[in-house]
Amino acid sequence: MSHEHHTFHNPPSATPADVRRALDRNDIVGATDAMVGCALYGDGDWKASQELYLTLLDHPDHQVQALAATCLGHLARVYGQLDEDRVVPALRHVRARPHVRGTAGNALEDIEVFLHPRRARWRGRLWRLIRPRTWF
Repeated sequence: MSHEHHTFHNPPSATPADVRRALDRNDIVGATDAMVGCALYGDGDWKASQELYLTLLDHPDHQVQALAATCLGHLARVYGQLDEDRVVPALRHVRARPHVRGTAGNALEDIEVFLHPRRARWRGRLWRLIRPRTWF
């Protein structure tokens, strides 16, 4: 039995064009690195990144779809803004896909926490009030 060690890899800064170039080469690993680099350290054009990730929610590769959802949540955290009228319905729609369900749900939570912190705080307080006392 072999044991494989994984190490954290911090992707470099990237742009939506870098992501597209990697996808055009069918380089999924390079594309996913560029996707994260674009969301976390991009050139500041959150609208272009948002459009890219909305498009990638329908990419044929499931890993790219799931990461596109995650990156939309990252954009909410990093830039503090998104076109919620487009992003939220798109994420709700892709939650029906089993391979995207969790990441889309997490992205929706990120959007609420980072764009509507007061609402998220009240929702958390309400949850603590109604949850069963036996739950740890």
